[in-house]
Amino acid sequence: MSALLVATMATTALAGDAVKNPSAMILRQADLPGATYEAEADLDDYLRKPLQAAGLSGRAAQYLGVTFSQRKGSLKVSGVVLTVASAAEARRVFTITKRARDAFLRSAGVRGWTTVSVPSYGNAQRARANPPGNEGIAIAELIVRKNTAVWLLYVVLERRPKPAVSELVADLKSLAAKQQRRVGAG
Repeated sequence: MSALLVATMATTALAGDAVKNPSAMILRQADLPGATYEAEADLDDYLRKPLQAAGLSGRAAQYLGVTFSQRKGSLKVSGVVLTVASAAEARRVFTITKRARDAFLRSAGVRGWTTVSVPSYGNAQRARANPPGNEGIAIAELIVRKNTAVWLLYVVLERRPKPAVSELVADLKSLAAKQQRRVGAG
């Protein structure tokens, strides 16, 4: 199977140094077989701005990976891990992250989400999928709060004929288990 994977990781401090390093918690090249791995420092504004406006102090790391094979099609995996000093702050980060994702995806025209069943990966979570249309693009998203860490996993599977939602959810679960191991106790 031929695969091209380009991953980008970024680490940025929201503020404060007393929290765990999320760079050690994000998915790595080894978690995404066949990866070419690159890094850059940044955190997307749609998430950074509301977190800063809420006065939250913490750290963040994000990544992006893309693979392609004739059998599977295009698989895009991205995510972010945010760490803060307390579980109370993490609850706020979790809520803000869900709202920010909702607004961001609505602005991109992504609608039609359905809740999907996945194992428990933390103290609180939201898992949802957007089934593929005729264009063959299926999307799944998982946001998890685990103690003082909040992580987001976003998976896009594109192929024709269109993939089954069950295949997308299986990919989400497999990657989420890897992300859960990386985050550990949070």
